[in-house]
Amino acid sequence: MIYLEKKDLITDAFERFIDESSKDDETVLDNAEERAIALVKTMIGSRYNVALIFDETTPIINEMLVQIISRIVLYRVIKRNAARKVPTDYKEDYDEAIKWLNDIATGKTPLAGLPLPEDENGDPTNSKSLWGNNSNSDFYI
Repeated sequence: MIYLEKKDLITDAFERFIDESSKDDETVLDNAEERAIALVKTMIGSRYNVALIFDETTPIINEMLVQIISRIVLYRVIKRNAARKVPTDYKEDYDEAIKWLNDIATGKTPLAGLPLPEDENGDPTNSKSLWGNNSNSDFYI
């Protein structure tokens, strides 16, 4: 695995559940992590330098991202076990992780210590997003 270690997953789930859900294919955990990282990169890529954060040789570990990715991976791995229904707490954890990602992506929850995106000169780039409110409550037709 690139960003997570198995101990990160065991923090939120029984090791037996993880092993039962991935014993038929050894690549399940790696594939689930790669997909979770791709989702995180897509969501926060405009705010943070995800190439540096998720570098395969020296990733920049952020505990909030570890928690988000592990919850997504656990949900996807445990969901694939056809003999067991996904407990509601795993679904709630997954939904909470997606909410956190949305908060990070919109800037509501900043992640301290992570590199910002850079332009070709190595200067931090500012978000090109514009925020505003064009409503006029006194306008009547």
